[in-house]
Amino acid sequence: MPASRPVAASGGRDSNRSGTRAAVVMSWAGMRGVVTLAVALSLPEAMPARDLMLVTAFVVILVTVLVQGTSLGWVIRAVKPHDDGSARPPLDLHAAEMILFQAQLALVEREAVAVDGTVIHPQLLRRYRTRATAADAFDGTVEERNVAIASHFDVIIAAVAAGRAELVRLHRGGRIDDETLHDLEHDLDLEELAAAAAKG
Repeated sequence: MPASRPVAASGGRDSNRSGTRAAVVMSWAGMRGVVTLAVALSLPEAMPARDLMLVTAFVVILVTVLVQGTSLGWVIRAVKPHDDGSARPPLDLHAAEMILFQAQLALVEREAVAVDGTVIHPQLLRRYRTRATAADAFDGTVEERNVAIASHFDVIIAAVAAGRAELVRLHRGGRIDDETLHDLEHDLDLEELAAAAAKG
């Protein structure tokens, strides 16, 4: 997949994507009367016509709240902003994740092999290759992928729980010390947090 697609999807977003109709609704909903009052209150007391400016600021707030606030529903119905799908990025989460994994794998494949062709980081290669190919296994509709992914990470979380129980058993049996127990529990905690976050 071309590398320009995720860049275009995440970086160069057009500020006018929401369309003119949505911009009208957003500008009408932007009630800025409080800013006017703050500016008026910041004026020195000795300033000529300060009281008039304060009254004017209150009037602006009143008009903003009453007119714009109460007529917002009418504006939305009149303008009828709609989502035609053009504002949506072309990549969904799954597709973007696959491109991400492929980019990471490409970097690892370059860095894990020495100039003479010797593999110097075989574990990293296996890890990132497995990760990249595992993403392809989650295919189908969005709902089907979500179910498969949730099931995948449920197994990881259960495996973490099994590992934690085994650590407790080893510690109680005197086969590992407190430091080893805490270090390995920390690793399991990180793995569990990552799985829970990925599961959503």
